[in-house]
Amino acid sequence: MKDFEGLINQVRRQIVISVELEEPEIAQLSDDDDLLGSPLFLDSVDLLQIYADCQRKFGVVFNNADYEGTHTVSSIVTRTISAKATKNANTDSALFYSSDGNHYSDVEFKQHIAQLITALQSEGLDKVKPLRVLDTDPVKMMMVAVAAVLSGYKPLMSAQPQGENAVSFAHLKSKQVESSLLDSKSIYQQLASLQQEAVIFFETSGSTGVPVRIEKSLASMVQEVEELTTLFDFSALDLIDAYVSPVHMYGFIWSFLLPLKLETPLMYQSNTLLRPVPEAVNHVMAVSVPSIWQNLSGALTAQYRYVVNSGGKFGEQRDTQFAELVQSKLPDLQGIDVLGSTETGAIAYRMIGQDHIQTYQLLPTVRLQPSGGEHLIYSDFLPLGVECAPLDDKIEILANNRILHLGRKDSVFKFKGKRYSLKAIEDKLSQVFSGHALRVYFIEQADNVRGGELIAFVAKGSSHFDITDEVRALFQDLPIPKIEFIDELPTNAMGKVTLQGLQEKVRNARV
Repeated sequence: MKDFEGLINQVRRQIVISVELEEPEIAQLSDDDDLLGSPLFLDSVDLLQIYADCQRKFGVVFNNADYEGTHTVSSIVTRTISAKATKNANTDSALFYSSDGNHYSDVEFKQHIAQLITALQSEGLDKVKPLRVLDTDPVKMMMVAVAAVLSGYKPLMSAQPQGENAVSFAHLKSKQVESSLLDSKSIYQQLASLQQEAVIFFETSGSTGVPVRIEKSLASMVQEVEELTTLFDFSALDLIDAYVSPVHMYGFIWSFLLPLKLETPLMYQSNTLLRPVPEAVNHVMAVSVPSIWQNLSGALTAQYRYVVNSGGKFGEQRDTQFAELVQSKLPDLQGIDVLGSTETGAIAYRMIGQDHIQTYQLLPTVRLQPSGGEHLIYSDFLPLGVECAPLDDKIEILANNRILHLGRKDSVFKFKGKRYSLKAIEDKLSQVFSGHALRVYFIEQADNVRGGELIAFVAKGSSHFDITDEVRALFQDLPIPKIEFIDELPTNAMGKVTLQGLQEKVRNARV
């Protein structure tokens, strides 16, 4: 009882600090008052901050279930005591911390994979077609993917957990089979020793929202990891804090293969629950995307040594914030901004807060060659069987293998038999809707006499738009797109704006 009362006082004090309350405000709060209701009326962001700070303060980890029900001082104390009581003694030896709160040692990870390999042998699945991995939990997803590729299958990583020729961790574990004989080599060594024919499919929406499957050689991704660990000294890392799922190739490399290579523990974060890293951990690397920077920046402590960004431009504003954070609070923190895509693999990198946001250093084995107004990329990280490919970016090659990245190339579409640039349409609309973010897409339609539909999404709180003489004069020889107004441009888990996400936003607004 004494411990309970002591924690009550500590939690109340932490609430004051976390959400910057005045003492008279917290004095009105009883231990059983709902924090989202009277008298404080906190919001969900305040609540997440309190939970994150309490986890860090008391050295515990709350699981998703701990967020259910009413949120009171008493309930936080009860959850803290429960988390302390159930804290497993072998947590310190865990290699993978899953976003669902479970953790697995290296031995447990390999044992699960051995059982999955045996279970796969009795499934009769097609080894020629991609094998869709149905799991969304990142650790289970990786165990199934590893078991599949070691068994000669071609696992498909996708955010769409449904389809034919598919399998899940729970289904395979339900087979209750004996484990295969464990290989003495590490999982990374086993993956690295596979031949070039071992492949993994990634399903990416790119910028159009239409799923595209890209076949990547496992050997090329292993080689990318080898090159990254040669360029950067990650040997002192104690933990990798992953905000990117391995369902994406960037996440697969940085938040799975790289930790395996380094034999460094890995903690996967969920989209709804930010868990602090243990206080005993001294050297941490966060694997992130631009869209979660605001949440991540507030959680960075002196424990962090690296922040890795990809999946979209980090941007000038975030770059300035990062530099200010290093200068004022975290002098040992370094940021790595990786330029690349699922199609190309990593191309180049820059140090966040130190270099111009458009200036990147090419990776040592990547070569760019001008060709007819564009650039061809030669890289060992391209999809299986592709020696070189046109780069869908505007690039200026500088001295010493450095480049200026000037954005995506203008997309050209054919409308009523004439060719137009989407960039030109966006530029004109930017004059009409000055200060508002927007995106323009051309959706090809075979049965449309114009060739398809030209549509624009504008982040503006209005659904009224008149095509005036001034607008017609502004566009002149350009087609005027259909306009959809939305409150903001939504981003996916990789921080990208996609046509699919925009269309869903419009549909939801009409319901």
